[in-house]
Amino acid sequence: PCILHWNQNHFVVCYDIKKKRSGYRFYIADPARQLISYSEEEFKKCWLSTKVNGEEKGAALALEPGPEFQGQGDEEESGSRSLRFFLKYLSPYRKQLIQLILGMLTASLLQLIFPFLTQSLVDVGIRDGNLNFITLILISQLVISVSQLSVEFIRSWIMLHMNTRINISLISDFLAKLMKLPLHYFDTKMIGDIMQRIGDHGRIESFLTGSSISTLFSFVNFFIFAFVLAYYNLGILAIFLVGNSLYICWILVFMKYRRELDIRRFAQAAGEQSSLIQLVTAMQEIKLNNCEKQKRWQWERIQVKLFKISVKGLALGQVQQVGSVFFNQTTNIVISFIAAKSVVEGNMTLGMM
Repeated sequence: PCILHWNQNHFVVCYDIKKKRSGYRFYIADPARQLISYSEEEFKKCWLSTKVNGEEKGAALALEPGPEFQGQGDEEESGSRSLRFFLKYLSPYRKQLIQLILGMLTASLLQLIFPFLTQSLVDVGIRDGNLNFITLILISQLVISVSQLSVEFIRSWIMLHMNTRINISLISDFLAKLMKLPLHYFDTKMIGDIMQRIGDHGRIESFLTGSSISTLFSFVNFFIFAFVLAYYNLGILAIFLVGNSLYICWILVFMKYRRELDIRRFAQAAGEQSSLIQLVTAMQEIKLNNCEKQKRWQWERIQVKLFKISVKGLALGQVQQVGSVFFNQTTNIVISFIAAKSVVEGNMTLGMM
């Protein structure tokens, strides 16, 4: 491993180099971007910073552990940001979280009633020609739908209050830590990078109060509908579990690549914000030095890089979507076939299907 001066504004650790068919691959541990890999061309753009006798050079610091280093124990990691660190922002809102969970369970239980109502509608109401029973079932479905809508409205208001307060707390704590940093930190840190980090707090807030709760809600619904399938047919339940397991595994395969693209997008977006801020705030100097075109071209080059990242993200998303649709639709088709076969053979009623 060695320490490299990166993008002429901070330091990173190069911890591995691997030879691929397309060339060398450099693995970088960046305090601002975490772990990320670069091609040889990308590595040179970020590392090389000067020319000596016509040859491009970069600054690197190679370290070798001495005898005293081997005798030292591992120090406790500091500054890590685990999920527990962010969950502390949810602790003041335990009451609201309990209300959200109760609302989620209520909506799930109401959703559980629908399959049985539909079964009764077909197997009892339509088969026996009982119009009063059909009317009763349809009124029940209407009442349940209105109840679900009411629960969703209440949940949206609770989420609005929680999201606003959590977002203020996150950014306020970030600004407090930012103001405690020494002045020389701001000499090397781009304004766009800081602005981009402030903007990313919205994603943290969305994860804490949106994605995490939605994921929990999806898991609850998953187990509820698994219970319904088990009640009707264990074979269909097995196919449902296998299909969804393959779907989840397929999604997880792409997480690493999405994370790497997200890190690259963050770096370029930070550069774009810095470029725009410089264009607006330093317009007098730009005009005095007659470098309007150069500054505009600099911004356009960043846009091209962002476009290339977006293209890679779109291609990755489409590949992921193809697999997801394949697993979902295949599972649904197989389940529909088995259910229809069971109805034909008399093992299931049409309402159960």
